[in-house]
Amino acid sequence: MKSLISGVHLALYSTIKPGAIHRLRLDKDLESIYTNILAVMDYLIESTDLGERVRRGDIPATHIGVGNLLGRALREAYRWTPHHVYPEYIVPQIIYGFALSYSEPDSIIRDYGRVRKALDLVLRIRNWREIRAFIDALKSVHRRDMVEHLESSGVSSITGVVGEVEYTDVARILGSRWPAFISLDLRSGEILEYLKKLMDYYKRYGDANNSLIRLYLDIVSKKLPEWTHKYIDEALKEGLMKSKTGSKKLFELDLKLRKQRIDLSEYTGLLAIIAGLAVYEGLRPG
Repeated sequence: MKSLISGVHLALYSTIKPGAIHRLRLDKDLESIYTNILAVMDYLIESTDLGERVRRGDIPATHIGVGNLLGRALREAYRWTPHHVYPEYIVPQIIYGFALSYSEPDSIIRDYGRVRKALDLVLRIRNWREIRAFIDALKSVHRRDMVEHLESSGVSSITGVVGEVEYTDVARILGSRWPAFISLDLRSGEILEYLKKLMDYYKRYGDANNSLIRLYLDIVSKKLPEWTHKYIDEALKEGLMKSKTGSKKLFELDLKLRKQRIDLSEYTGLLAIIAGLAVYEGLRPG
């Protein structure tokens, strides 16, 4: 659990991520997101405890009750920050908390098959009551945008049919708009590839901040206008935040993106779960 929380902190506060949340921007969302994570700490602990109990055989996987757990966590976040609840940060943290506790991998990269098996226990659930509990929780914390996005793809608490929808389907649909949910789409292998990339960058740069910035630039590169490429190329050439010139180029690009109202902060949620897995793998701040 500590690794996942550390990952959120690293992803939010790493600087400078052009076009996204970072600690040099006066962005109220930064504090709201981190408050969300602090608010659901008890539920992260509960998810890791559930993973351990299922692994020991104390309870069957069918008794996890993930819909109820996610619902309680989202409502607790709402009590702390009623106008800013971020399921895209909360949900992956809780589900990966269970998966890592259940699988206990020595290395996520080497033992990803075990981690994926643990994710299967949660994400392949086809109990419609579980899915409905999650959707109802989204409604109760006023994330109507997420509910409407699911409904536009044929998934709702009213029309859902038992046996036809599982959490990985919900994650795939939400992931098309909130990239953090990609980490829960078992049909995609992106999360493992991103983790491998981040650890490779960590070996190259020797510090978490530059490594996360480098991965972030990889993730958003296709979303950036062509004119941004020269800034990125120059920043990379100068070692990103390791030099004044590299830092200046990142800062200039960030300012220009904001002036043009290009906001890529939705990718910080995906970066947060990757960073958390990387901390488990051995990445350290500093």
